[in-house]
Amino acid sequence: MDIEIRRVSTASDPGQLELSHDKLQILRPDLYGLAGFWQSIKVRLGRSWDQKQQVARQLLRGDSRAAVVVSTAPLLVAAYTDELDCVAMLRFPDSLVGPYGLKIGCRLLTVNFYDNDCDLARDLFPGPKNTQNWNNFGPLIADFLTSDQQRLLQRKKQISESEWQRTLAMGQEYLRRHPGKARDGRPIFSWDPFQAPPPQLTPWRPR
Repeated sequence: MDIEIRRVSTASDPGQLELSHDKLQILRPDLYGLAGFWQSIKVRLGRSWDQKQQVARQLLRGDSRAAVVVSTAPLLVAAYTDELDCVAMLRFPDSLVGPYGLKIGCRLLTVNFYDNDCDLARDLFPGPKNTQNWNNFGPLIADFLTSDQQRLLQRKKQISESEWQRTLAMGQEYLRRHPGKARDGRPIFSWDPFQAPPPQLTPWRPR
C-alpha cells in the first residue's frame, strides 16, 4: 500500500503504547530485511511513506477500545469503535492462536485511527450511537504489536463491561450476518474492507 493515512482524530483514550518491532516484523516481514531496505529508500526519495512510523504513531496516539476474539479457526477478532458504534471484523493468521493462548471471548485491545475522505466503508454497519464524524477506521490489535503488558492491562481495565459485552455481541452478529467476510487484520491492510486472508506466518513467541 502506498497511500498514506492522512486523517486522524485526537483520541480521548490514547493507546500510549510502544511498538515492538519484533512483533511487527512477524505480521509485516515485508517492512524489514531487504524489502524493508528498499522501502526505506523510497521513503527517503519521497516516493512512499513510512509505514512503521505510522504504526508506532497510531499505537501511541490512537483511540483505544475493546476488541474480542470471536473465532479461532479461522482467527477472527471484532474491533470496536465508539465513533461509529460498530465493529470491524479482522482476520489474522491462525498461527497466532497458540502463542497468545487465544480462545473465543478473549479480550484484546484495538487502537484506532479514523478517516472521512470516502463514503462509508462497505463492511461497516454503524449502530445507533454513531457520531457520524467518520466513514472508516483502521484498527490495530495492540496485543499483537506491543510488549507493554502493563499498559495493555491498565487500559483494558478502564474499558467498561458494557463495551466489552457490546463488542462481543456485535462480533457474533457480524459472523451470523456476514459469514466469511473479514478484513486482513495486519497493519496497514486493516483499513481496507474484505481483503483476502493474510498469509500464515511464523508467530511471535514470548521470551
